[in-house]
Amino acid sequence: MTQSATTRMAREINEMPEAARRLTTPEARSKSQAIAAALRELDPNTVVTVARGSSDHAANYLSYAIQSVLGLPVASIGPSIHSVYGKELKMKGLAALAISQSGGSEDIAALCQSLAKNGGHVVALTNTPRSPLALAAQDVIDILAGPEHAVAATKSFFNSIVAGLWLIADWADDHDLAAALCRLPDCMKEDIEMPALDEVLEALRETYQTTIIARGAALGLAHEFALKLVETCAIHAASYSGAEVLHGPSAVLRDGYPVIALSTPDGKGMEQALERLPIQGARVITLAPPLATGHWLVDPLLSVQPFYRLAERLSVQRGLDPDNPPHLRKVTKTL
Repeated sequence: MTQSATTRMAREINEMPEAARRLTTPEARSKSQAIAAALRELDPNTVVTVARGSSDHAANYLSYAIQSVLGLPVASIGPSIHSVYGKELKMKGLAALAISQSGGSEDIAALCQSLAKNGGHVVALTNTPRSPLALAAQDVIDILAGPEHAVAATKSFFNSIVAGLWLIADWADDHDLAAALCRLPDCMKEDIEMPALDEVLEALRETYQTTIIARGAALGLAHEFALKLVETCAIHAASYSGAEVLHGPSAVLRDGYPVIALSTPDGKGMEQALERLPIQGARVITLAPPLATGHWLVDPLLSVQPFYRLAERLSVQRGLDPDNPPHLRKVTKTL
């Protein structure tokens, strides 16, 4: 699905391959390897994540990578545990991964200060390396997404995941994952074959509701894609695990209700939902990324740029401004 870069969002989507390529430079690789060495020395038995919005969706993706590649449990900590409830957490010997495009959310920075003060080793992934979050962390990885002006995060979300995967590959000394990440920028082409995107565009053009399902690492992408449809297209989009969708949400997925299923390279865990939902009348459209990089943790990322292009195009077709969704700002400060 090609398009002209007539909006800031479209231009920033088009910059994603080169943004990912910047993470392969010797300077970026050296920084990631140094932080990975510090984490190996720390040898934490748990990793916690701190993030909101698109950044939390990136954290969700990375949590599957950390658990599967490093064998470490991962827990997400809500910033409100510190900013609203005033609680300090025991973090001795644990690692924290904090993700924020702007690094300017005061509650996230304050929580990271608390985690560091209580013995945690905080690594910040941010597009703003001199931000309050960066100052609160022991180590900072510049995700090198470059300036991002559209309200909806695109290349910063993508590079947060890619930078996190590089850190995991270096931490685990995983050469297969590193090789796939090296191939990723060249695999991101405008002519990526995902024919079902046209069907998705047609199905969503007139609707105000949809559901996106996935499992494993792709669940983080489902959350992110749903958010993009909400904020840029004014579509009420929900996202669920392909297992959990059958426990309650499926009650409304009938009578032609559009359901987007994100298929993962390993193809596991979605069979029951994909069989049952069409029977009860849902319109199920399956999106499968090309298996171009050769790694199950990297190939799903090839669906991100095409889906972002779809969201931008759909927003324009619905008479909206994808660069400036109503009532939203680039940096959201919460308590």
